[in-house]
Amino acid sequence: MKIRTRLALQFMLLSSLVMGVSFLIIYTFTSYYHKNEFKDRMRNRGMNAAKLLIQVDEVSEALLSRIEQDNPVRLPEESIRIFDHHNTLIFHLDAVPLAPTDPSVVDEVRLSGEHSSRNGDRDLIAFPFNDRYDRFVVVVSGNDLFGRSKLKNLRNILLITFILGPIFTFVVGRLYAERSLKPLSALVGELHTFNATNLGQRLAVNGSNDEVDAVAHSFNELMTRLESSFRSQRNFIANASHEMRTPLTTISGQLEVLLLKERDAPSYRTALTSVLDDMHALNRLADRLLLLAQAEATATASSFARVRLDELLWFARQETLKADKAAVVDVVIDNVEEEEDLNVFGNDALLRSMLINLMENACKYADDHRARVKLYGSEQTICISVSNTGPPIDPEDQERIFEPFHRGRNSTRASGHGIGLSLVRRIAQLHHGAVHLRSSAVSGTRFTVVLPKMAA
Repeated sequence: MKIRTRLALQFMLLSSLVMGVSFLIIYTFTSYYHKNEFKDRMRNRGMNAAKLLIQVDEVSEALLSRIEQDNPVRLPEESIRIFDHHNTLIFHLDAVPLAPTDPSVVDEVRLSGEHSSRNGDRDLIAFPFNDRYDRFVVVVSGNDLFGRSKLKNLRNILLITFILGPIFTFVVGRLYAERSLKPLSALVGELHTFNATNLGQRLAVNGSNDEVDAVAHSFNELMTRLESSFRSQRNFIANASHEMRTPLTTISGQLEVLLLKERDAPSYRTALTSVLDDMHALNRLADRLLLLAQAEATATASSFARVRLDELLWFARQETLKADKAAVVDVVIDNVEEEEDLNVFGNDALLRSMLINLMENACKYADDHRARVKLYGSEQTICISVSNTGPPIDPEDQERIFEPFHRGRNSTRASGHGIGLSLVRRIAQLHHGAVHLRSSAVSGTRFTVVLPKMAA
């Protein structure tokens, strides 16, 4: 079911409910008003007849009968009966033949003061009329033909309105919903033109600042992120292919040269050693690419648990020293008072890779191959700074140093693929943290990773 139809149906049901309750209240109050109005008319008719008969000496029963018969305000099928203190009927005027009045009605009036009842279409009211010499009871009944006819007409009008009103409401509501949703329909039509070849296209914003504009803005922001992701993916594939082609080309070239002619055993050993080094480099590159792909995945794709950073720090130091025999890593743990201050919620393998990359880079680009690592905490975060005294990073390179496969101008002195720092930043972001760089000729280069504590 389309939104415009659903909105029209909801609007119709709501209006039907409002009309139904309103019409029920109108009919109930109108019926109650007509009922009381007819009772008042019967009471007035009985009261006037009793006054004329009892208080005016010149009016006899016969004269009163003639007066009431010709009275223009006479009630339909009217009956007026007056009883004296002995419950004797002293006057009666019946427009139609009626049964005698039940004596219990007269007795109830003398005890309670008034009686009203209804029998079929006839309404009856009985009340006392006291004279200074006697106590009388007046019984008046009639058929409220006109009142019931008005109520019936009112009921029919309300019923027809209740039936036709929702239909009219549905038609108008659907037209109104269609008009209101017209910008959204245009938006849907425009969305059908999007595909993988035109990710730079954006939805038009009409400037009305309504919900449709909000959807368009959100979609445009989504397309911007998707375009950036696709561009990064294309660049990643292109750069990864290029980086892997270099060692593969070197390996194949050395093997082809080796097979051109027969060589002695030392030559074969030297060539195979070179090929093995290239294979190790290629293997490290593949590992880095897999880690980078894992870091680019969402947080739910990784196994997160409690991780102690000091333990990872010592492990990363050991791995760095094992990989580079000339490396020196000094570790300082400061401003950490409790064991809980060392815990973060994260992925053990990714955090270990992040620390190893920072330490290897610091040792690789330092003149003395020394890295200084400091672990310290604040109220909500844990910080790890890795610094060296090597050549500073060019300011232009500092802005792009975290991009995949980007290598700074001072990287020619050491081998690498430009993946490590981009991996470091992505792992920090994956753990809701950040990486900050500070590099100068005076203080050297320092990378600081800030991660939230597990308690935070």
